[in-house]
Amino acid sequence: MKRYCAAVLISLSALQVAALATLKKDPVYRDARRNGAQTKFELHIADDDGTPVPDAKIKAYLGMNFRPLGTWIDGTTDTNGVFVLEGKTCGDEIEVHVSKNGYYDSRLNLSYATMGAEHEVFEGKWQPYGSRIRIILRNIRNPIDMPHEDFLKFNYTKSINKWIGYDIKENDYVAPYGKGKESDFEVYIDWNGEWLPRYSGMVVKIRFTEPFSGYCPCDINAESDFKGPYDALVASDFLTSAEFSDSVQTGGEHKGISFNRLKCWVVRSRCKVSPGGMLSSANYSMISDIAFTCKNGGYGGFCVTGVFNPTPNDTNLEPKVPKRQR
Repeated sequence: MKRYCAAVLISLSALQVAALATLKKDPVYRDARRNGAQTKFELHIADDDGTPVPDAKIKAYLGMNFRPLGTWIDGTTDTNGVFVLEGKTCGDEIEVHVSKNGYYDSRLNLSYATMGAEHEVFEGKWQPYGSRIRIILRNIRNPIDMPHEDFLKFNYTKSINKWIGYDIKENDYVAPYGKGKESDFEVYIDWNGEWLPRYSGMVVKIRFTEPFSGYCPCDINAESDFKGPYDALVASDFLTSAEFSDSVQTGGEHKGISFNRLKCWVVRSRCKVSPGGMLSSANYSMISDIAFTCKNGGYGGFCVTGVFNPTPNDTNLEPKVPKRQR
């Protein structure tokens, strides 16, 4: 499947750089960016199992530089789950929204004009013209109530350079550093505690110390309102440590977020071990993002985004939350 979404090219050859520079100077390309060119996508909508979804609602936006000048297009998929999207666009703001009862909504952003990955225009049409794009509508299966976070809520502590427990359910450090009650893993913020100009960078380490506890990276569906796995049973080998680093100045703070946006963590914690040394009980979580920061005064901040299933041995990770928070 080809998708023409935003992309960042880490390195380009001299020939590629020259080609992109030539493209940006091409009067045909520049006219398309200014006045628009024709586009065509063949959208194929399927469920988790790959079965086509007929009668799915499509709401698409083809941008024309200034949003009021763009065009909204409404329609439904045919019996084969297909909808053909056609229209005029300046290429840098294309949205596709897909919905149907019984499924989680999906949204896809497309662009012909992503910096470093610009597309050609031929005979008044963005290239490639008529691309086939597959979008998954994930089935609503068995959502349950569980603590859920869908925003970054940083928790700060001045006790850095030491291991501190973190409570996923409460999304906070454990006492006495925060309001957390039980540690799911431990966090170590390696930082000299200094601010500009003596700031030396920051490394955040995570470790799971209980027997059988740990995390397993799993793929997510970034287009869907429900992105993570339905069940913790998708996890295989659990890892017990991780490390994040790299910092940039953001809004007066130094902030580093190195979590893989195409992955999540399935976490097993609060493990109980039988007298025979076997795992008898555990809680399962899904972490979709980990973020850390520091601020003047020597405070290290940390937070997680995800869901926590409070019922021991229940592996369901599908939260029942308002649509806007999924």
